[in-house]
Amino acid sequence: MKYIYYIIGIMVVFSGMTAYGLFNTRVEISKPFLSVNDRIISEAEFDTALKRKPSYMSREQFAESLIDKQLLIQEAIRREINTEESFRSSVENFYEQSLVKILLDRKLDSIIVDVTNEEMAKYEELAQSKVVLTKIIYPTLKDMQEKTNETVQDLETDFVNLSDDLKFVLLFLQPGESSKPRKKGMEGVMIYTLKEIRKIEKTDTEKIEEFNTKKVSLFIQDKKKEELLDEWTDSIRKSAEIWRKK
Repeated sequence: MKYIYYIIGIMVVFSGMTAYGLFNTRVEISKPFLSVNDRIISEAEFDTALKRKPSYMSREQFAESLIDKQLLIQEAIRREINTEESFRSSVENFYEQSLVKILLDRKLDSIIVDVTNEEMAKYEELAQSKVVLTKIIYPTLKDMQEKTNETVQDLETDFVNLSDDLKFVLLFLQPGESSKPRKKGMEGVMIYTLKEIRKIEKTDTEKIEEFNTKKVSLFIQDKKKEELLDEWTDSIRKSAEIWRKK
């Protein structure tokens, strides 16, 4: 899902304290906690940073780690690394990706969805079944619209062995029904048709996996949110003026 693609690869290049040290070498304060050369850290600033202290560190160890960090920052500035283009690009990339992540996190948190008893019952039925389906892949949206260059695959497998995305798709299909076209990265546009649901008959010697109601409910909620988030990002794209050189 798109949300996952946005947030994969976001690495914290600088902590809040590091960034603060890079761009503010002198701070007007009244109650200093420690100083490293000309960099002064106030009690309030230290207390704020302390909230991000790793659990395995004591207060004293954390203070020592701040001193080491400031010494390294000052040495990097002395060597003028902060003026290099690679450094500016790293800061810009971190800034932009952080903005996107915070936006998507807030949007995801704002989405409220419900899971119905019917959906739970359908998932429980599928979890004990084998499904027969057809997967049609089109290289592009234009191919799908013109019904050209399609690749057809017939699948027969236990529902529990399917990917989470496909489980969610089949949850809302009855035998004979097809899914809406779904674009998946570079794989193209896909349409799934559910042909048959066959209940798996368990023997006495086979273990019947317990149906985890809470886990399944959270799964459906998360997938519903992801789908609504994708629709929201698509709506932003549709309302934008985008030009690309051919």
